[in-house]
Amino acid sequence: MKDLYIIKDRLNTAMKLRGMTATELSQKTGLNKSSVSRYLSGSVIPRSIAIGKMAQALHVSPAWVLGYDVPMEDGTPFVHVDMDKLTPSNQDRLMSYYQALLDSQEEGHGNT
Repeated sequence: MKDLYIIKDRLNTAMKLRGMTATELSQKTGLNKSSVSRYLSGSVIPRSIAIGKMAQALHVSPAWVLGYDVPMEDGTPFVHVDMDKLTPSNQDRLMSYYQALLDSQEEGHGNT
């Protein structure tokens, strides 16, 4: 079954690129850790909702995960920050800055 191996391989590739563990993927998606492990091992094909959640968490295109010949990236800028290494004060500052960037981008789009 070709689809099973493509999905498994692409999920594992994206996780490696993002430096993400199966546990982290489970936490970010809300999917059961045992389900994520089965998807990553290739023993089960994930349903479309699970593929969408994992693709979003990994910042990749769901179509790419499914094996289509499309760019891997979903167009969402990806920046990896290990929040645990920041002080609570710096975590708050980073999140405030991030929100301000998003707000300014939305305002900019409204003016065009």
